[in-house]
Amino acid sequence: MSMWEIYDNLIEPIPDDVKIEDYFAGIQWTSVTAGGCTGAAATNPLQTIPRTEKNILDMSWKEAAGLIKSWNFTEASIGAAAVNAFYNQPDRISRLERKGAIRQLSKEDAFMAHREDMKGKKVATIGHFRFAGKYLKEAKSCVILERNPMNGDYPDSACEYILSDRDFVFITGFTLVNKTLPRLLELSRNAKVILVGPSVALAPGLFDFGVWELAGTLITEKKLTEEFVKKGEHKAVIRSGLPVRLSQK
Repeated sequence: MSMWEIYDNLIEPIPDDVKIEDYFAGIQWTSVTAGGCTGAAATNPLQTIPRTEKNILDMSWKEAAGLIKSWNFTEASIGAAAVNAFYNQPDRISRLERKGAIRQLSKEDAFMAHREDMKGKKVATIGHFRFAGKYLKEAKSCVILERNPMNGDYPDSACEYILSDRDFVFITGFTLVNKTLPRLLELSRNAKVILVGPSVALAPGLFDFGVWELAGTLITEKKLTEEFVKKGEHKAVIRSGLPVRLSQK
């Protein structure tokens, strides 16, 4: 499998004849509006590679979404927000559910929802999740893999050695932007993989790549999302959206 296949799968259905209406790359979050829909993703500040010279507002929705493949991660955050503007919409999720393509689960926090399932199991989280520890006390073991590890964390390079024997792996949506998701999914193929966080694209196509569950946020208050992002609100998406968990039918 090409490492880009998961990205191409996300980008392909997005319209190429709809222009970007607005975008904002903030310190905390990035937002993109197109086709009357707004999406957001956490901003990754890494910009060691030059950005494209083309103005984002001159791009089509699909072209902007394609920026998710950029190695300038701030630009890739714009791409992720454009992708989420397409997928993370209540009407779209409702249509997919009616067609039988997905199933909406409870609106509980993903860790809370699986607290019983994880008893006696080996768990890994890619990134820190605020309430995870509360629900993992009865897991057999839990390792946290971090790019910037704190005391008790494993460096992210340990994923090559640790993930293959995990029962559950929770992965932050941030991994789409930094391009680590394809490899993490390969390494976690023996586990139940749950993508977690407001940056997660609620795209059913991700189930074809080994994702077991999507736990993200639907944008329900478009104007509020744009306002919070521009103000640098830390919980911009959570405060203007609705948590949702999805699985295959």
